[in-house]
Amino acid sequence: MLLWVGFAVLTAVVLAAVLAPLGRPARQDEPAESGTLAVYRHQLDEVEADRARGVMDAGEAEAARLEISRRMLNAASPARSAVSAAAAGRVRPIAIAVAALVPLLTLAVYLTHGSPNLPSFPMTARSKAPQPSTQLDGLIAKVEERLRAHPEDGEGWDVIAPVYFKLERFRDAADAYARALRLKGETVKRLAGFVEASVFAADGIVTEEARIACQKILKLEPGRHEARFWLALAKEQDGQLGEALADYKQILADSPADAPWRGPLTERAEAVSARIAAVTKGGAPGPSATDMAAAQKLSPEQRAQMIAQMVDGLAERLKREGKDLSGWLRLVNAYVVLDRKEEARAALADARRNFGGDDRALGELDTLAKRLGLGS
Repeated sequence: MLLWVGFAVLTAVVLAAVLAPLGRPARQDEPAESGTLAVYRHQLDEVEADRARGVMDAGEAEAARLEISRRMLNAASPARSAVSAAAAGRVRPIAIAVAALVPLLTLAVYLTHGSPNLPSFPMTARSKAPQPSTQLDGLIAKVEERLRAHPEDGEGWDVIAPVYFKLERFRDAADAYARALRLKGETVKRLAGFVEASVFAADGIVTEEARIACQKILKLEPGRHEARFWLALAKEQDGQLGEALADYKQILADSPADAPWRGPLTERAEAVSARIAAVTKGGAPGPSATDMAAAQKLSPEQRAQMIAQMVDGLAERLKREGKDLSGWLRLVNAYVVLDRKEEARAALADARRNFGGDDRALGELDTLAKRLGLGS
């Protein structure tokens, strides 16, 4: 028994020696908050890397990200640093005394009531335990209140943007990333976050702002896969199927064999290949070289009439061959270009009737409708 008491006393002495510096006032010029936030951002990067390698599943990664985000918000809270600075001088001497007594009290309680045979609670089980959201919501509200009072606080926007994204508040995330980019400068990470949030906020449409951000990413880091993918998807949404397919294939060729995005990217490339094959099989080629040469010799009015005739001819063919998805997409787009919006909406409705039950086709029609401003 005396041996255990001796160990406890030694532990108390060591703790007192280690904690003695806490009694001294903190230096005011040390950017502790910034360093803490940098550590948490590094932890978020590690979680993402572990998820990509398959070390964590999606649920574990999400729980870890939310917990780290909660700590980031707590570290960014202005009240936290103010209260800590004010109370440091009073609390630290007491903390040293309490820390010195804790091992003695713990040993006494354990020897009286402890049970070494009880099973432990492993860390994996703790990470899967449900996390209360009320504390996170409260921290978000505090940061939002500070940002309303200090909208030029770039650090605050930088902290809260990824938190918004994890909570699926995509529009708020895109706005926060945009402010952080303006106030703290353009980095690959901020630009990538802005692009992803913007695309999700637009229901999968690669907006013009997202395209510009992707081009900036590729200037900073040529070959970055996600930026190349979003630009290829933008080409697909614009109807440039051949160029989109070539980009998809090149990204696959440049990707590691175990890259997590290979599966979804392969599916995307196969879908575009199928659409190109359907266009070829349907026998609906565009104007020939002779047609184009003839069109160049026409007046603007005659050229417009020729284009209108070609569009009307496509509409007539689709009445007979209603399962040509690519043809419907071209027709709707052509009507909008010709400022024939009502006919575009009518063609969209006809296309949806022809592809009732085909989720993939209906999804592409919905995407085109949103991009062209025809409603959902």
